[in-house]
Amino acid sequence: MGENHPPFVIAALDCTKLVSAADAIIAIGEAAASHCDAVKLMSLPWSWCASVFNYADPRGIKLLTQVTDERSIERLDWFGTSAFEIFFDWADLDLVACAARTGKPLVLSVANSTDAELTEVVALARAEGAGGIGLVQRVLGSGLNYLDTLRRHNAVVGISDRSSAPGVVSSAIGRGARIVETRLTPRRITSELAAVVRDCDLAWAMLGNTSVRWTTN
Repeated sequence: MGENHPPFVIAALDCTKLVSAADAIIAIGEAAASHCDAVKLMSLPWSWCASVFNYADPRGIKLLTQVTDERSIERLDWFGTSAFEIFFDWADLDLVACAARTGKPLVLSVANSTDAELTEVVALARAEGAGGIGLVQRVLGSGLNYLDTLRRHNAVVGISDRSSAPGVVSSAIGRGARIVETRLTPRRITSELAAVVRDCDLAWAMLGNTSVRWTTN
């Protein structure tokens, strides 16, 4: 994952809309078939963790989960999570440091963080040994100027797309985004996610790259 790598596509699913771990496994399987890179399971029950991690690992799908305290970092690290996602604000520096000490990558959803706050948190994460740092901003409209600000911190940057505006994903990739997170509904994973993956690959190809992951029939 990085400036010279294809966009890293994350499918975000809300586990409160799923009935059981079996439903989560089905959703992960559909995401894998759509050729995304990772699945973020929001509000993941602890009792589901062993099943979903054991299912995802051999299929090459990385699982991400949000962490809100040091205990959740410890438990998810034990389960083998690929990275930690943190909704960062000024009060979360201790949490960021704890996650960074695992040596795994951090994906920081930066919300309204200032440039000074971003400088501090990136420096802290690196000093504590994070295996990589991603800065992700949620997109509600079509404005993408903040990506230029994020890139100044020498980290992988990306978007969490909540916009209905057309062309947001391709425009973001053109401006340097290499993480694309999209929130999906469980009943439309295949159709929604396949379209996002295709948009990402087309945008990547238009930058002069030739590798693509999608096929048509």
